[in-house]
Amino acid sequence: MKEKIYENPNTDEDRQERAQKKQKGRAGRVVLMILGFIVIAIAVFLGTIKLVQPDFKIAQLIPESVSQTIDEKLLGKTTTTETTTAAPETTTETTTEAPVEADAAYLPIEEFKLDNGKKGNHMGNILNGGLVGTDASYIYHIVDKKGIYRFEPYSEGYARVYQSESKLSCLNLKGDYIYFVNDDEAVLYRMKKGTSKPEKLAESVDTAYVYDNRIIFVTTDNSVKTMTTDKLKEKELYSTADEVQLIGTSLKRVFFSVKDVNNKFSYITVDFKNKKGEQLFRQPTYGDELVAPVMENGFLYFFEKQEDGSYNLIRQKYGSEKTVTLIKNVTSLNPVIVYNNRLFYSELDGKSFKAMELNMNSEAVKTLLSVKNAGSENTLVVQHGGEYDFIIGAKNADGDKVYSASSIYTGSANIMRFKDGRWSYK
Repeated sequence: MKEKIYENPNTDEDRQERAQKKQKGRAGRVVLMILGFIVIAIAVFLGTIKLVQPDFKIAQLIPESVSQTIDEKLLGKTTTTETTTAAPETTTETTTEAPVEADAAYLPIEEFKLDNGKKGNHMGNILNGGLVGTDASYIYHIVDKKGIYRFEPYSEGYARVYQSESKLSCLNLKGDYIYFVNDDEAVLYRMKKGTSKPEKLAESVDTAYVYDNRIIFVTTDNSVKTMTTDKLKEKELYSTADEVQLIGTSLKRVFFSVKDVNNKFSYITVDFKNKKGEQLFRQPTYGDELVAPVMENGFLYFFEKQEDGSYNLIRQKYGSEKTVTLIKNVTSLNPVIVYNNRLFYSELDGKSFKAMELNMNSEAVKTLLSVKNAGSENTLVVQHGGEYDFIIGAKNADGDKVYSASSIYTGSANIMRFKDGRWSYK
């Protein structure tokens, strides 16, 4: 019987080598499985973000320094360009201003769920002077150099509740109190309903707005301040030498614009606790590119200049880059008023100044009230007061005064006029 001859007589070593190869194979498969799970988890995570916040940009997850390195070193991008003139020895270097990062561009939608019942007035009313406001029972309105009147919608009865020869503005109605600014004194007052003696809350006040138990105000020296209605203690949130204009508020923040000496508008927000300081919430604009911004319930409304010099009325949801054109070629650039998905705005049609309403659901437009013989230098504004809409101001540079109102139930043909301390249909 022949003896068997093997190429590798070391049988134990051979088996050990084969076992090691199998272990390596299993380890490789485990690594691939782990990588697969990680890829799937990332995909699910990013998909969830896009569902919850469609405008979220994946690039935000990359650190700014890494993103900048990729742009500059790999893609060769830079914000500095060199321009050479005809003379070879003369070279000038110009820098294009980099886009400003809006570090508060995305905020939780819950932050903008403002309760209409807690608003002291419509923000658009305030930015148009704050001459009309309403509570659950009455419409209150300011008459220049006369004071504050209370109007009862059902009987159309009225009475003066506060007499003043000063110019008043920023009417807010909250709880048991009437808030207003005496423009001649630059003082913020509040007065308990049923009384006629207001108490001074703050000095050097230009614009004031009340939501729930918080008063937000811009001062005449361009500070943004706040106080609660119980403690009445001022807290400064922001201050500058430039011009400040209130835009709106959320549950936790105030939003405003700042215009510098170069006519550049920066759009800034500060949280009421002032933990993060000032933050930008959108790109800056210059000159008259964007006019009369108003924020209501997380939507920004503004007039945007077109190439032909006309303006379109634009709506933009906070945190979104998308815009919606509501009205093209608008003829009056007063801040709009928004309530229950209806937008109230003004229009100068020839020599007729009109208070208009846009239903943002049906896109239906109707005229609420109009004034004839208005010139381009008019100071007329629209005010929305629940069931009644108002046009108040001067028709022209000569100062022909207008104080008119119309009910939504009687139509634009039935116009009430306020004169000599009385309302009349004459």
